[in-house]
Amino acid sequence: MSERLFFALWPDDALRSVLARRLPPLLEGVGGKPQRADQWHVTLEFLGGVPGDRQAAVRNAADRVDSSPFTVAFDTLDHWRRPQVYCLAASSMPPPLARLVAEMRAALCAEGFVPEAREYRPHVTLARKVRAAPVGPLQEPLEWFAEQFALMRSISDRAGSRYEPLQWWNLRRRDG
Repeated sequence: MSERLFFALWPDDALRSVLARRLPPLLEGVGGKPQRADQWHVTLEFLGGVPGDRQAAVRNAADRVDSSPFTVAFDTLDHWRRPQVYCLAASSMPPPLARLVAEMRAALCAEGFVPEAREYRPHVTLARKVRAAPVGPLQEPLEWFAEQFALMRSISDRAGSRYEPLQWWNLRRRDG
């Protein structure tokens, strides 16, 4: 059986509480379909449908990732017209996050997967099906400290997509 999988930063309860206070006001008057608060995350690498017999290879790739904890500052509201997505974005990429994504893509490639070719852009989706929305810097950036990442399963049902963490990996460089 194939499952839709992706790697993501998934907020702990304390961060989810901060997000619940900070994100809803950013959506006022935007329209579209807001992302449910229990589903906020930062996608690291989307894999799509992965057959059951290839899921161990996904986990093997994650086992080889050797990156440090980091903080990413989400400081910009952005609207992506073509997918009609309104998001909170980071205007700069912390080097450990860039290293995490590069290592993940290389490890997935070594396991026979074809990772994303597009440049990685860290973001939190706030709403989908948004035709137009205000963009620009936030007065107060939202800082997300990441010390682990998760393999996520995407499940589609009548309510939309629902994401479930399947396994966690800690971000601690083994070389120091």
